[in-house]
Amino acid sequence: MEWMWAAISVAWTLGASFIAKSGWLLAKSWAETGVIDNGMSFIVRREERPFLFALACNFSRFVALLGALFVLIGIAVTMGWIARAI
Repeated sequence: MEWMWAAISVAWTLGASFIAKSGWLLAKSWAETGVIDNGMSFIVRREERPFLFALACNFSRFVALLGALFVLIGIAVTMGWIARAI
């Protein structure tokens, strides 16, 4: 049973790492281009709406950092379940 929980913890950690990496790269891409476009006619340009643009970039970075925190927690939980299984 402990190995199952360890596997679930690994999946959780991998999911959190995907969220952390994609959130960080998304904010980086937005900052480099200066445009946020969702593909459905919602476009935010840095020059036109600087506050909204900065808010979106910073929120994406916050989600990435929160994802990194969950990665660290996931690693600790996974190691705990593995130690318990052994």
